[in-house]
Amino acid sequence: DEGDAELRIAFDFDGVIADDASEQVYKSGSLEDFQKHETSRSQIPHNPGPLAGLFRKLSHLQKLEDQALTKDPGYRRVLRIAIVTARNAPSHERVITTLEHWGVDANEVFFLGGMKKDRILNVLKPHMFFDDQRSHLESDAGDIPMVHIPFGVVNL
Repeated sequence: DEGDAELRIAFDFDGVIADDASEQVYKSGSLEDFQKHETSRSQIPHNPGPLAGLFRKLSHLQKLEDQALTKDPGYRRVLRIAIVTARNAPSHERVITTLEHWGVDANEVFFLGGMKKDRILNVLKPHMFFDDQRSHLESDAGDIPMVHIPFGVVNL
């Protein structure tokens, strides 16, 4: 869209922003095992994943935009970051712990709990979406550019 001055970037969480240690638990067990694992570690941040550095840099740019908005209420943000993850409650708590520990933010975080990601992506319309699972990239999300991150247990 030529009139769109906003850059929107969306990330999956496990295996993209964060490591895939929790994904390994899920793949080797059940959803219940995963939920227990994450609940018991809700106050322990994840280790960084392959795109943690990029996410941190974009978050820093957002903080600069926050400062610009404070100085000029008419300022229009140009960067919007979203996390779109299959997680739901109670495993969402560890995502929040991780973001707080790293000192980063996202404009939106979607905990889908099994809902198809394309439903959110079609509304969000990111200019780029990063995910480690090809099945999430081969979706009905239209013309959204998607990048496969070949990392972790889901790519063995």
